[in-house]
Amino acid sequence: MTSEWRGASPQTSEFERGGGPPRVRMKKFVKWFGISALAIGVMGFLAFLYFIPPFTLLKPEDFSGPAGKAGPDLSTISDPGERMMAERGHYLVTIGSCNDCHTTPGAQGPQIDTMYLAGGFKLTRRGHGSYVSVNLTPDKDTGIGSWTDEDLKRVWRNGLAPDGRPVPGSLMPWPAFSQWTEEDMHAVLVYLRHTAPIVHRTPKPAEAAFTDTAAYEEDYGGADYAAPANLEPAPRTKNHEP
Repeated sequence: MTSEWRGASPQTSEFERGGGPPRVRMKKFVKWFGISALAIGVMGFLAFLYFIPPFTLLKPEDFSGPAGKAGPDLSTISDPGERMMAERGHYLVTIGSCNDCHTTPGAQGPQIDTMYLAGGFKLTRRGHGSYVSVNLTPDKDTGIGSWTDEDLKRVWRNGLAPDGRPVPGSLMPWPAFSQWTEEDMHAVLVYLRHTAPIVHRTPKPAEAAFTDTAAYEEDYGGADYAAPANLEPAPRTKNHEP
């Protein structure tokens, strides 16, 4: 009868205590290192979300930075009622991001200090053409100084320029501005009339050159405005084929 060996084999005990061959040990190390790094990353991100203040606790103008401080010094308006209206208008212009498109761009970004709301921002869309923002300062020759209050309100209410051209709602958010109250519109008017008049001529509108009705409808609200008869129908996709 032979006796049973109950201890670890001298040839394998050191191998087993080490967790296997070096390649296996490396794979285990990489696996647990990756899991640990991922866990730390997730916990760090959750901590970041927990400690930053919710957006709802910050005033909208706090996100605007320099744009919120731009514009005229409204404290110089002597009439208290007019001053309050202008301040309300400044608030609406700021949170409406009018500065983003209507302040003249420069090499370092919008020229807020010198060309605030003077227009000239160009946006080109393939199949649609190019659009240039207008000068919103009260300069009579190059801005809105010659526009009546009703001219401006019609743009905000219906997306129609003084000359009758439809303004693309996909670029200028007049559908959102149409939700302003009459008092809101008047406040914005008062504010714009108090901004410094800046002489800056922007290109005059040209006839839009669309490639098809799809581009036209995207810019001008679909059935709200009929597409010109000379446009080709929108290309049909397989989903629209009978």
